[in-house]
Amino acid sequence: MVCVMERSPPLRIKNNGWKQHLNVKIMRRTKAQLIGVIYKAFEGVTLEEGIGLWEGYALDERLENTKEYYRLKGKDEREDWQKIPILDLYYCSSSISFLDAKGMRFHLGLYLLFALEVFWEEEEALHENEDFDLSPPEVQFALTYNLESDFSRERFSLLNKAQMKSVVYFLEYALGERKSHFRAHGITQKPSFDKRYKELENAIAFWKVKALVG
Repeated sequence: MVCVMERSPPLRIKNNGWKQHLNVKIMRRTKAQLIGVIYKAFEGVTLEEGIGLWEGYALDERLENTKEYYRLKGKDEREDWQKIPILDLYYCSSSISFLDAKGMRFHLGLYLLFALEVFWEEEEALHENEDFDLSPPEVQFALTYNLESDFSRERFSLLNKAQMKSVVYFLEYALGERKSHFRAHGITQKPSFDKRYKELENAIAFWKVKALVG
């Protein structure tokens, strides 16, 4: 599938002025198409020596350099992100805030698919247990919050253009779902009043620029 991109006028990224100078059109994807794009973009990505889910959990628990830290780190899948159990995303929900650049690149495809509810059957089975009270990772938050910070720039620094475009398509899909939510509830006011809507708009603009110049 071909992605058509137009650029006019030339991009200028200066003093946080990218929003005013961005004029990019990227083809919208259906959910099925988006899922295919994500699988293709992250196919074959390995963790290498990056931080995995369980190591991130250990860092959040401040276990660094302890026996438990190394035990947890040893549980991490490092070769195939598609083998990671969905339950691990719940157990290690905070890890998304502790991943380094290699860890984010390895797990992001799984995170995006998870946020699209691709694994809803597995999640439904988990929630059938009345004692299950774990929270999911906040994927959309990670892709929209404080993107200009050095921390965010560093942890997303290894994504290639295809992977960054998959983030754009994911956020555009989320924005479309937000619009549909308003229509379904008969809300006629412009969606721009909604904080989450504005966050998505701003993040899409940021990631479009990043996908062009990254």
